[in-house]
Amino acid sequence: MKKADLSPPQSTINALIIALSIGAIPHIIYQPAWVGMMFVIMISWRLLHHWKSWPLPTASRWLKVLHNGIALLTIAILIAQFGLTIGRDAGAALLTMMLAFKVVEIRSLRDFYLSCFLGFFLVITNFFYSQSVFMVMLMLIVVIALGYCLLSVNSQASALNIKQRLWLSSKLVLQATPMMLFLFVLFPRISGPIWGLPQDANASQSAQMTEQLTLGDLPPSQGMSGINDQIQMGKISQLIQSDAIAFRVKFTDNELPPSAKLYWRGPVLWKTDGTVWSPMTEKQLQSPQPHIQISGSSYRYQMTLEPHNKTWLFALDFPTEQPQTLASHLTSDGQLNSDKPIKQRTQYSLTSSPSYTFNATAEPNLHAALQLPEGKHPQTLALAKQWQQQTDTPQQYISTALAFFKNDGFVYSLSPPRLNGDTVDQFLFQTKEGFCEHYAASFTVLMRAAGIPARIVTGYLGGDVNPVDHVLTVRQRDAHAWTEVWLPQQGWLRIDPTSAVSQQRIEQGIGRLLPPGRQSPAMLGNNNQLVAAWNSLKNNWNAFNTAWDMWVVSFGPERQLELLSKLGMSNPNWQKMTVALTLLFVLTGLVMMLSVWFKRPHLDPGVALYQQFCKKLARLGIEKADYEGPQDFARRAQATLPEYHHQIDKITSLFTAWRYRQQDEQTLSSLRKQIKAFIPKR
Repeated sequence: MKKADLSPPQSTINALIIALSIGAIPHIIYQPAWVGMMFVIMISWRLLHHWKSWPLPTASRWLKVLHNGIALLTIAILIAQFGLTIGRDAGAALLTMMLAFKVVEIRSLRDFYLSCFLGFFLVITNFFYSQSVFMVMLMLIVVIALGYCLLSVNSQASALNIKQRLWLSSKLVLQATPMMLFLFVLFPRISGPIWGLPQDANASQSAQMTEQLTLGDLPPSQGMSGINDQIQMGKISQLIQSDAIAFRVKFTDNELPPSAKLYWRGPVLWKTDGTVWSPMTEKQLQSPQPHIQISGSSYRYQMTLEPHNKTWLFALDFPTEQPQTLASHLTSDGQLNSDKPIKQRTQYSLTSSPSYTFNATAEPNLHAALQLPEGKHPQTLALAKQWQQQTDTPQQYISTALAFFKNDGFVYSLSPPRLNGDTVDQFLFQTKEGFCEHYAASFTVLMRAAGIPARIVTGYLGGDVNPVDHVLTVRQRDAHAWTEVWLPQQGWLRIDPTSAVSQQRIEQGIGRLLPPGRQSPAMLGNNNQLVAAWNSLKNNWNAFNTAWDMWVVSFGPERQLELLSKLGMSNPNWQKMTVALTLLFVLTGLVMMLSVWFKRPHLDPGVALYQQFCKKLARLGIEKADYEGPQDFARRAQATLPEYHHQIDKITSLFTAWRYRQQDEQTLSSLRKQIKAFIPKR
């Protein structure tokens, strides 16, 4: 007869609902609103069955049709939302929804087990969105809760109370932790993710760093700080300073360049239509490699770049080498690019020298650096012509332009007025308020109008050094734009017109220009001690997060080899790691076997011999009952095998003497000999 598959207690189902709800919270945040709404509806249906005796789908055919119909409707909405390609978001949403539907119809242990095991998959999918410390701790709670649920349906209420089940579940997780850590450290790493999902990098902007500097496709009234391969001057009335991290930098021996030289080079913009500035493609650029001459000090550092779905690899201006662990190339205009888009956190090491000459003898792209749209910027062109007549050399002209920005009432502002019409003319002669892109774009136009080759370079400027771990953190708010001009025998020279207006922005960073409320909580007021305590707490937390990102989330091949070298493995490679893992598994197996061996109850040697005697009789059909004593069993065996009456009596007497009177080696030896000689046959 088939064993009945009993339904688990409602209290255990409620515990499962709590565990799954905690595991689904991140998905409800990341997914469209209807996913969270449907999950809450299904879970509420199950809870109302317990609280208000609402019928479940299995109660009637119509409720089952309703349940299945809503499930089909959910799949249809899912396809309409994400299409037929199952990527990260679509797969996670489908799992979340199907799990909620499954909880509603739990009526057997099989259904309960299936929901529990799907819950573990739900835990894994959360790490597709975030691998932060908070997410790990939250999912650890879910794993312990799911373990509690499995223990609850496999133990009687009187055997283990709630506290004991929670402790046992936590203990199981703790016992698995050492093996997890060994696998994490020793399992050979590969460059790139272990698995790939279609459209992962584009699926959710919440998982990426902000890309825009001032894009025209943003709402016309505001924009987010960040980097893009275009700038559109004058369409932003308020620049929101994003605290999202762009990248982190760890300098060798903690030797950093001066703050004013922390220019992190990114996309180079050549072309303009009068408002929008954009780069040239690599096919349009002539000369495959720039000619760089280095002078002065060099700095060695490691970059940890956040994913941005572009090919840019930011480097301290100017890099003297290419990353060894990443396929990349250097364009002729000095932009370091990856061969593939950066879709995950990426680490690479570089060496840079802030003192350099760039294409000093010749520049094959000068024609592009002089291009201006026809019929644009008439006032700016007239001003440039006037300055040309007043100056004799390009250097004098550049100084005149910088003095114009410094002395003619220009203001650095994160909330400049919007510009209409000819944005350059309106900025230079009317509003005179703007941030870096206004000054870089207008200065570049002034240079080209005088026949001086110029281009815009975008990237980041500065960063915040954490005094705890000495890691430089560059955020999206540090996005910056400056100008490069080309002069004969000098090559490309960095000219930052923003410095003429706001020297503080260049030397101290954008953080000093933020409102006090952005630098520390407003509730702290002007209390210096509270502000200092807050900053200390923030620095330590940031240092912890940095260590977590570098040693856990971004634990790639380079970091793994570095750690194994520090742990004493000479010249680590995948063969040595495989051998170490094999030895680890063998040792772990031996430890487990020995643990089981020493924990098993060892029989009394006399009892073990007597069991051999009983097995010999059992082969002839004479089996000893559990309730039967040695003497009673001996009499029954003698009645069946009278020819062995004396041997059975002798063995039984020796065993009872050993067991109940005295345990000496002579008695045990005699018992062993008698049982060995006892070979009964019918």
